[in-house]
Amino acid sequence: MQENINTTCHRLLKEYLNSTMIAIDGTAGNGNDTLFLCQHCHHVYAFDIQPQAKQNTLERCQEMINLTFILDSHEFIDKYVNEPIDVALFNFGYLPKADSSIITQPASSLKAIQTAYALLKPTGRLMLACYIGHAGGQEEHEQIYAWLMKNQITFTQYRTDKPLSPILYECIK
Repeated sequence: MQENINTTCHRLLKEYLNSTMIAIDGTAGNGNDTLFLCQHCHHVYAFDIQPQAKQNTLERCQEMINLTFILDSHEFIDKYVNEPIDVALFNFGYLPKADSSIITQPASSLKAIQTAYALLKPTGRLMLACYIGHAGGQEEHEQIYAWLMKNQITFTQYRTDKPLSPILYECIK
């Protein structure tokens, strides 16, 4: 059975993460990635703009004391995170099981990944999951891919062979 993009991301990160690391979840959503990062890192900063995402994440991570949740756009990471980080993870698109018209936007997403990449320590990881099967997803993916190429970011791409399947970029600084 083939892994989904989130399972692939977690598998790749599990080989890298340790309990001294600082992480950013730039798109907290329902808290799955936030919980994973909290279980493996010293501290996690999680961002989302939707109150429902905050509630879902805090419920899922209620046992975690190493979480700072920020109810604000990921484009403002630099307003809240003033320390070098080891990993930043983004799942672009919309909050599952919620209003699918509220989606991540290319301009704020690009600002967020630029800021997160600048905060990354050497050999740090930037994980970018692009969902291209929804309105706006392909355009956002194209702009993220163009940013990776323009800035000569070293990355490995993962995706299944299904049409419109999500694309994961593992970027190493």
